[in-house]
Amino acid sequence: MKYIITESKLEQVVIKYLNKFYGDFEEYRIDKYPDHIFFVKDEQVYMEQDSKDGILWLNYKKIWWDLETIFGLKRPEIQSIITKWVEETYKLRGVTTGKADFLRIQRWKRLIN
Repeated sequence: MKYIITESKLEQVVIKYLNKFYGDFEEYRIDKYPDHIFFVKDEQVYMEQDSKDGILWLNYKKIWWDLETIFGLKRPEIQSIITKWVEETYKLRGVTTGKADFLRIQRWKRLIN
């Protein structure tokens, strides 16, 4: 049996998923990066907002990977849903989402530990 899920229903399911697994981040700030907000859970950075350029960097191996593999979403869909999710959940407005590269993730590890 096939199920047909509309785009808006899929978006709702993905946002519920994001809230369940990633909806309880704490904001972390550090003097070294005054224009950045890091979103942390269990001493691990999952997202970084750069307020100067408006980019919200996501940990690819966590949030982004889940949306690609579990829901089969592509980059534009992920960006759209993440933008809506962070507006609703974290009150972040006007952000552009991007996948954090290896160097950024290594820097995150040094910030918390």
